[in-house]
Amino acid sequence: MGTRSAGRTVIVGFAALAAFLALGYLTGDGRFRVCLLLLSGILAAVAVAAGLRWHRVADQRPWVLVIIALLLLTATNAAWLVAGLSPGDGVPPALLTVPLQLGGYLFLLAASLVVVLRHAPRDASGTIDAAVWGIAVAAPVWEFLFRPRVLDASAGVTGQLIALTQLLVLLGICGALLRVSQISDFGKSGLRLLFGALVCTIAGVGAVHMLGTAGERSPLPAFFFALGYLALGAAGLHPSIKQFTEPVVDLSPPAPRMRLGRLGAALLLIPLAGGVGQLAGQPADGLLLTIAPLLSIPLVLIRIDRLKHVLVHQATHDELTGLLNRRHLFTVMAEAITAHAAGAPGHLALIYCDLNGFKAVNDEYGHEAGDAILRATARRITGAVRPGDAVARIGGDEFLIFCSGADDTTAGTLGARVAGAVAEPLPWNEHVLRVSAAVGAVSWTERRPVTPDELLAVADARMYADKRGSARLRAA
Repeated sequence: MGTRSAGRTVIVGFAALAAFLALGYLTGDGRFRVCLLLLSGILAAVAVAAGLRWHRVADQRPWVLVIIALLLLTATNAAWLVAGLSPGDGVPPALLTVPLQLGGYLFLLAASLVVVLRHAPRDASGTIDAAVWGIAVAAPVWEFLFRPRVLDASAGVTGQLIALTQLLVLLGICGALLRVSQISDFGKSGLRLLFGALVCTIAGVGAVHMLGTAGERSPLPAFFFALGYLALGAAGLHPSIKQFTEPVVDLSPPAPRMRLGRLGAALLLIPLAGGVGQLAGQPADGLLLTIAPLLSIPLVLIRIDRLKHVLVHQATHDELTGLLNRRHLFTVMAEAITAHAAGAPGHLALIYCDLNGFKAVNDEYGHEAGDAILRATARRITGAVRPGDAVARIGGDEFLIFCSGADDTTAGTLGARVAGAVAEPLPWNEHVLRVSAAVGAVSWTERRPVTPDELLAVADARMYADKRGSARLRAA
């Protein structure tokens, strides 16, 4: 079955289950509705687990978190059923249901963060900012729309805590997914199902709290929740599940965008919403001022940590290709040479690679073609050398490969493999670009110290000898 056919089957199956749920909620009593809600959660967890197996998803961590969240929420629904209750008839013991329900939503938030950060590593900061803004927007929505209705219904601290956490987590996830939808091109059907799950769950939360007692006794909240479960299960079963966790392969991370003003505005919105009641002589909303920072501050810390890693990466890597830069490679070489002089086993080798024909490509097709050549060369060299070999771009079209445990024969073999990989034609904008590589290699076996510049000078000389030899062959 093809990907499109499988996707259509999932959508049709979801629509059929949704229709069955609608019929059941219209005709069944309260206990039957709880059974349907429980069944929906179980089906969703099974669907996600099946999707992981059928589509052979490599990174299963976020979806395992989703399954745990669904099981926790299903356990909450099971507590209703075991207690012989339906929504509006009372509540099971809070000590049993509250940790399960809160844990389910927190696991969903964690899963969404893993998904978006794995899928959008180049825009991790923007995605986290969007999640923080989702939480920030939830603060005034809670304060001015939800909280008055919750208080009118005489809900205790536990009820307020659950309602607030639901709203903050769901809008935080919504913000992150909206950001991903703007920068990503993965399967739109799967993304729509995820958004459908969010919208249905938010609608369920809204129906419970905005309608007050009538909402608790209405079939709408449980129906929306069940529909949200099924939409999430359908997203997990959809073929695009694999794309949600595929990391974007891009060697060159963008410059970090601070945007601290926007992030600060989001963080300020929370205390403003929580404390605005004091202007009218009412007590501040302690729950909002506690729970919202508990969710948003860890996201801000993750953002700062990722920013630090990006800055370190930019200081040690070439911006265009993502390879090591000259300074960092020389640091790596100096450390290896010192260890070798102190008795570390093995040989050291340095391979110098310079492109032939690069200037001609630049002159004929422009700098975009030249950049494409450099990026492709970086990928090809990295794929041709051994794991653990350090590859760097040290200038315009010049590359270095530093190898530990490589004698003359190994260095020569690696150099030939690099030259062969670089010489492969590169399709680009309806053109075929071609360059070749002049390679010079030197190995170091003596135990006395040597500087990286000395090794570079020898490899450079041998590379130019190879370039001259290639030029004579072309002339002949």
